[in-house]
Amino acid sequence: MAKIELEGMQELIDRVNKLGTKGEVIKKNTLINAGTLVKNAMEKKAPRSILNKKHMADNIKMSDIEKENGVDYIKIGPNKGDNSEFFYSKFTEWGTSKIPAQHWAENSVLENKKEINEIIVEELKRGLEDDS
Repeated sequence: MAKIELEGMQELIDRVNKLGTKGEVIKKNTLINAGTLVKNAMEKKAPRSILNKKHMADNIKMSDIEKENGVDYIKIGPNKGDNSEFFYSKFTEWGTSKIPAQHWAENSVLENKKEINEIIVEELKRGLEDDS
């Protein structure tokens, strides 16, 4: 499961946090936009069979916004507790004793790190400008 967090741009985040409810909306929009970029990248990288059926690549989940130690975040992609129809996505991501890990979800985040950070900065700035 990839985790997109709002951290690292502390000055912007502090200013957004001072806006109360408006700040929560800005953070939500920021995480959704950055998360959507990652979700789209995962959909392209996720393994697909050649069979004409439902594919895990078409069913990548993005969580609601969560908070841990004061940091807002969302989770995208496979998680170890998944018992859905696409539970096997965790096996392709992390591997098993017989199947090597492919790290398609992790690589989707790593390969888009720059764009993720750009989206976060742009969205936080846009939200602050709209509030001015």
